[in-house]
Amino acid sequence: WGALNHPNPPRSIGSQPLIQQPAPAMLDGDNNGDGLVAVCSLPHAGGVARFSPDGKHLALGADDGTVRVAATGAAREHRTLEQLSVVPGATRTYSDHAKAINDVDFHPRSPVLVSASADCTMRFFDYASGAPRASRQCTDTHAVHAVAFHPSGDHLLAATEHHAIHLYDAATFRCYLAPQPSDHHLAPVADARWSADGSLFASCGGDAIKVWDGVTNRCVRTIASAHLGAPVNTLCFGGGGRTLLSCGADSCVRQWDVGSGKLLRVFEGAQQTRRTACCFSHDEALVLSSDEKTGELVAWEASTGAQQARYAAHSMPVRWLPPPPLGGGA
Repeated sequence: WGALNHPNPPRSIGSQPLIQQPAPAMLDGDNNGDGLVAVCSLPHAGGVARFSPDGKHLALGADDGTVRVAATGAAREHRTLEQLSVVPGATRTYSDHAKAINDVDFHPRSPVLVSASADCTMRFFDYASGAPRASRQCTDTHAVHAVAFHPSGDHLLAATEHHAIHLYDAATFRCYLAPQPSDHHLAPVADARWSADGSLFASCGGDAIKVWDGVTNRCVRTIASAHLGAPVNTLCFGGGGRTLLSCGADSCVRQWDVGSGKLLRVFEGAQQTRRTACCFSHDEALVLSSDEKTGELVAWEASTGAQQARYAAHSMPVRWLPPPPLGGGA
């Protein structure tokens, strides 16, 4: 990683770091027969959700800047937030951010959650300690759209309004840009995700998808006009890093071969013009996304692209669908 000259760039000199930092809701636990195990109603619209790697916690980020962390086991057993709130460690609410939460991610090994916000900050919450506020804060120079811990937990990818990927050292908050100016996106970066082993990461900005070597930070492949000129909004790796899902404003989810950049399959039948998430089921037999027109969750067979089911769980557009925890079961 090195520094990069860029129009109106974040601060960077030579190989120096880009940025340095000092070190009424209700839960319904009934299963209605359709696989639904809990319903959480929040006072503000939620824009993002994420399971912890072990599936024991669920984090929610809202438009009012609030971050909530709930224990999934307790959520199944207690019908209301009032009941859940008396269970030690079952729920945490943080109001540190000044603007909407765009993404959250759990550290792979420690009980730490990072949140990314339109207020240009990433905040770190130790949800096991009971601390009422973030324990650390990293301030970027741009609004942060997405954040992802490296599988080792030592580094952090940040997708921002800047056209370059920001890579942070999670311990020091030193941030670096890739060394080749020609590798960067031509538009703000909407999403960035690591492969399961951290050997690759992918990013999307404008109508392009880029795949990067996770060690050298060289762009190894650019998929231009990936969604026929429509913006690409979100990404998700699958197949041990061999395949990549992308969700775009052309109302299609597309599956790509990472090694060749070849389009493998198109999943159609769900209206998606705004930022909408896509993911695989825990066994990768299904591809999951949502239809913003109907509020339904949509499932396709991953091997054929055939629509398998639609779940009418929401009355408004679904804005985020988190990948299932590594242990499956959700």
